[in-house]
Amino acid sequence: MTAHFDVLIKRLKTADSIIRKIQILDEDEKVSKYLNLNPFLEQILKDLPPHFEYIIKSIIVIGQAKNILHNLQTIAKPDLHLKKLCETLLEIDKFYQPIGGIIGYHSNFLRLLDKKQKKDENINFLKPSFIDLKEHNKNVDELINIGLTNLEKFVFICPMGGAGERLELFDPKTNKPMPVAALNFQGKTLLEHFILDIQALEYLYFQTFNKKITLPIVIMTSDEKNNHKHILSIFEEKNYFHRDKNSIRFIKQISSPLITEDGNWALKAPLEIALKPSGHGVLWHLMEKENVFDFLKKHKKEKAIIRQINNPIAGLDYLQLSFMGAAIKYNKSFGFVSCEKNSVYKEGLNVLKEKIVKDGYLYNISNIEYTDFEKYNLQNIDANLANTNILFADLKEVRKAALIDPFPALTINLKTKVFSQNREGKIVETKAGRLESMMQNISDSIQDFRAQKTQKDDLNLKTFITLSKRGKTISTTKNAFKEGCSFFETPQKCFYDVLSNYRDLLKNYCNIKMSDMPTIEEFILNGPSFICYLHPMLGPLYSQIAKKIQKGQIIKGSEMHLEIAELSIENLYLNGSLLIATDLSNNNYNKARCVLENVKVKNLGIDKTKNKSYWQNNIQRKEYLKIILNQNSQFYAKNIEFLNTQEIIVPSFHKMFIVQENSKITYKVEQL
Repeated sequence: MTAHFDVLIKRLKTADSIIRKIQILDEDEKVSKYLNLNPFLEQILKDLPPHFEYIIKSIIVIGQAKNILHNLQTIAKPDLHLKKLCETLLEIDKFYQPIGGIIGYHSNFLRLLDKKQKKDENINFLKPSFIDLKEHNKNVDELINIGLTNLEKFVFICPMGGAGERLELFDPKTNKPMPVAALNFQGKTLLEHFILDIQALEYLYFQTFNKKITLPIVIMTSDEKNNHKHILSIFEEKNYFHRDKNSIRFIKQISSPLITEDGNWALKAPLEIALKPSGHGVLWHLMEKENVFDFLKKHKKEKAIIRQINNPIAGLDYLQLSFMGAAIKYNKSFGFVSCEKNSVYKEGLNVLKEKIVKDGYLYNISNIEYTDFEKYNLQNIDANLANTNILFADLKEVRKAALIDPFPALTINLKTKVFSQNREGKIVETKAGRLESMMQNISDSIQDFRAQKTQKDDLNLKTFITLSKRGKTISTTKNAFKEGCSFFETPQKCFYDVLSNYRDLLKNYCNIKMSDMPTIEEFILNGPSFICYLHPMLGPLYSQIAKKIQKGQIIKGSEMHLEIAELSIENLYLNGSLLIATDLSNNNYNKARCVLENVKVKNLGIDKTKNKSYWQNNIQRKEYLKIILNQNSQFYAKNIEFLNTQEIIVPSFHKMFIVQENSKITYKVEQL
C-alpha cells in the first residue's frame, strides 16, 4: 500500500497546477468508486474550490473517506462542516508538502505502524567520542572564554509546548491546564528562569567587555490547551521581561492528525478530525516557513543554543558557555550536551551513527529515542550517553539540513486514547498517535564522509558531543509528586538537585561550612537541610560567585535568598533567614551593591510548623533579616550581629553604613 502512495506522491510533486493534481487523483479507482456510491458528496464537490476538491479526493485515496465523511448527509449544514474540515486539512497538507502532504503523512504513519519493517543493515550505532566537560580545568576555562567572547553571535531557541496536566498545573479560575512554562518553581515561572539564565550571560558579557547586548529568543508554542495564549500572557504581564519586544520571535507548531493503531484517522466530532501538536521536530521546517532564519541572519546571528523549558538547571555554572566555546573552537555544525544515562529515566541515547555507502562511510552524532531501543537492538551497545535536549546549531548548516530532511527521525508513539470507528462500523476506544519527528535528529543530515572506518577517538566530525556531570546538566519537572510513587522527574526532585548544586558551590567554591544533604527520601519526608536561591546574575559561573561569597558558616535549617548581582559577603554566620533583594528586571542594569563582612545573622527563620511548599518558595517565616536595595544603592555592614526580625530599606542612589558601638547599632545614610 505505501509503495502505491510513494508512486502517487512522486507524480503529484511533478504536477504544475492544482487541476493537474486533481486529474492524477481522479485516475485512482478509489476516487471514482467512492463518488459513484456517494452522489451527495459528488454534488457538493462541484461547488467546492479546486484546493478543497483536492483535499477531499486525497482523503478518498488514503481510504479515510468512509471514516471521516460517513455521516455527511445526516448533519445540519454539511457544506459548512465540510468547508471547515477542508480548511484544516489544507493547512496540514501545505505544511507536510515536503513528504507529500496528507497522503504522505498517512503513508509514513502506516510505514511506521508496520512492525515487520526491516532494520537498515547498512546502518550501525557506535559509542561516540566526546569533549569532556565534567571537571572545571584549564581546557574548560579556554572554552568558557571562547564561548563568552562569541556570545553576541548566538540566539536561544526554546520549544515551549506541553500542557501541565501531569504536573497538576491548572488555572485556578478556569480549572483548565496551564503550560509547563507557567509552573512556579522557587517563586518564579520556569519561563522566567529561562529568561534569567540568558540575562545572566548578557550581564557577564557586559561586565567583561563593557558592551550591552540583547540575545534574540525564538520560542515555539502550540495552540494545544491555549498554550500560545498562556505563554504570550506571561510575557505581557512581565512586560517582556524588560527586553526588546522585537528580539523575541514566536512560532507555532501546526496541529497534526491522530491516527489509530488500526490505521484510521481519529475523530473529535462529526467531520472534525482529532489533532495534537506536531512535536518539536518541526522546529527547523517551521523556522524556514516563518522566515526566522532570515530574521536571525539580518541580526547577524550565526549560532544557536536550543533548550527545553522543563530543565531549570541547564544554565548552571559553565555548562552553556563551555558548550558554546567547544562549538566555536572546533568549528562544529551541530552538537549535543550529554551526561551519564540513568536507567530510571526514559530518555534518548546519543550515539555515533555509521552508514555504509559506496566507496566508504558516512558518520554523524545522532540520537535514538528510548522507544526505539528494541527496534535497533541498542540494549547491548557500549554507550551510556543520555540525550538532554541541550543542543548547539550552526544556523546556516541546519537550514541546509532542513531542506534535505524537514521532519527528521519520523516516529510514532501510540499513547493517546481516542474513540474510532472499527471495520465493522462500531465506535470503540483505541490507542492513537500522530506522526512525530525529533529536532535533535537534524544531525542525521549533517554527515562526514570517510573512505575508511573512523577511528575510535575521531573528534573531527561536523557534529559533536560533550559530556557533563548529570547533577549539573539535567533535572526535569515533568510529573507531580504523589505519595508512594516515584520522585524522579518531579519538581521536588529537581529542587533537591538545585540545592545539591548550591551546597557544592557554597561548600567547595565559597568555603562555607555546611550541613550534609539529606538523602532524597529524607528530603521528601522531612524537607531540606537548608534553602538557597542565588540570582543567576551573581554568576552564573561558580568561579564568579566564589569571588563574591567567601567563608563562613550556614547552620542547618537556615535560608539564604540573594536577588542581587553585585555582592560581597565574607565570613558570614547564618542561623535563620537572610533575604537580600534588589530589582534586576531592568536591562539598564541596577548597580545596587551589598557588602557584608564578619556579619552574624541570628533569627528563628522558617516556621516549619506551617504548611509550605519549599520548591515553590511558599514559605512562612517566624523571623528574618531582609535587606532591600533600591536602584543603584549601596549597603555596608561590618562586624555586626543582626538579631530577630529586621527589615532594612536603602533608598535609591544612597549608601547606608551599619556601625556597631558598645552593642548599639547605628545606621548612617549618605547620598551617592
